[in-house]
Amino acid sequence: MNSKVKNKVLWIEKNKAEIREYPMPKPLPGWVLIKVMIAPICIEHRVFETGFIEWHEDNDMLGHEGVGEICELGEGVTDFALTDRVIIYQGVACGHCWVCENGLGSTHCMNLKGYKEMAELYGSHSGIGGYSQYRLAPINMLQRIPDEMSYKHASAANCLIGCTYTGIKEQNISSEHYCLVSGIGFIGHATIVNLKHRGAKVIALGRNKQRMEFAKQMGADFIINPDDDNWLEQVKAITPQSRGVDFSFECSGYPYYQRKCLDALRHYGTMTLLGYAAHEKDLKLELNTEWDLCWGHKQITASFDVAFKDRLSLVEMLLEKPVQDKVDEMVTHQFPMSKAEEAFDLLINHKGCGCKVHLLPQE
Repeated sequence: MNSKVKNKVLWIEKNKAEIREYPMPKPLPGWVLIKVMIAPICIEHRVFETGFIEWHEDNDMLGHEGVGEICELGEGVTDFALTDRVIIYQGVACGHCWVCENGLGSTHCMNLKGYKEMAELYGSHSGIGGYSQYRLAPINMLQRIPDEMSYKHASAANCLIGCTYTGIKEQNISSEHYCLVSGIGFIGHATIVNLKHRGAKVIALGRNKQRMEFAKQMGADFIINPDDDNWLEQVKAITPQSRGVDFSFECSGYPYYQRKCLDALRHYGTMTLLGYAAHEKDLKLELNTEWDLCWGHKQITASFDVAFKDRLSLVEMLLEKPVQDKVDEMVTHQFPMSKAEEAFDLLINHKGCGCKVHLLPQE
C-alpha cells in the first residue's frame, strides 16, 4: 500500500460526524488490513445523539461490524490471502482462554481487548474501528465469504442475524416451542427471523405500530400490545394449556420489557437478554428471586454475538434464499460514510422504524 495514501476515518461526537484523514495503518503479525466495503450501523447513532462513549470506544474508533477485501497481510499470515473477501466479527478475542478454546462467543473472551487497547498497541487510532476505509483485524476474527454470497448478505453475520443466532441456537428451539420477542428494533426483527427459521411460534410484544407491522412481515405469528391491561392473559391464551411461553427474548435492555419477558414465561422457561442500554446506568430490573425465579424454576441468560463454533452454520443459513430475502427487507438504507449525519438522523428520528442502515466507506 502506498504510504502516501491516507485512511479516511469517521469521527463522531454529539451533533457532529465528519471524515478525518490518518496515516495508512500497517498490520502487525497475525493481523491483516482490509478494504471495508460495508460498515453497518449498530447503536453508534447514540454517540451522535448523546455524546456517550462506551469503555472500549473512542470518537474515531466506532463501528464494530464490517465486510471487505484483504489488501495487506501481516507477518506470518498464511490462512488468508490478498483479495480474500471476509466478514470481520466484532471484538478482539485472545484465541487461547477457556472461552476461545471452546469455540464460544468472541466478545465473551476472558481476555477481551477493546479498541482503545488496540490503538495503544498500534500507536494510532487509524483503522482500529469499523468506520474506516481501511481496517485492521486479527485473523481469528475473520471468516471468508463464499463466492456466491454478496457483501450485503454477509454483513448480516454480525449485529443482525449473527448476534441473535447463537443465543437462539443454544436453546435448541424447534416447531414445538412458543417464543416471545420484545423491545423490537432491528435486533428484535432479526430475532424473529432466526426463530421462524427454526419453526417456532413467535409472539411479538410491542407498541410501535410500524415496527409491529414489520414484525409481521418478518414472520411473527401474533402481535400483542404490552400496554393492554390483559396482555399476559393474551400471551397465555395463545400457548398450550395457557402455560406461558417456552422462551422469551428481550432486545432493548429496558426493565419494562425485561419484566414482561420474565412474567410471560412458563415454569421451567428461559429468558434470554439480547439487548442492553449501556448509556442509562440507572436501569435496573427488580427481582424477587423466590417468586420470580425459584418457584417457577425460571432461568435468565444473555448473549450478543455468534460463537466461533457457530460461524460456519451461520453462513450456511445466510446462503438460504428466504433468509437473504429477509435481510434485503431489513437493510432499508445505505449512505456514503461522508453522509453519516443523515444516517444517524434517520435512526434517531425513528424514520427507519427498526431498520438496519449501512455506511459505505468507499463512496
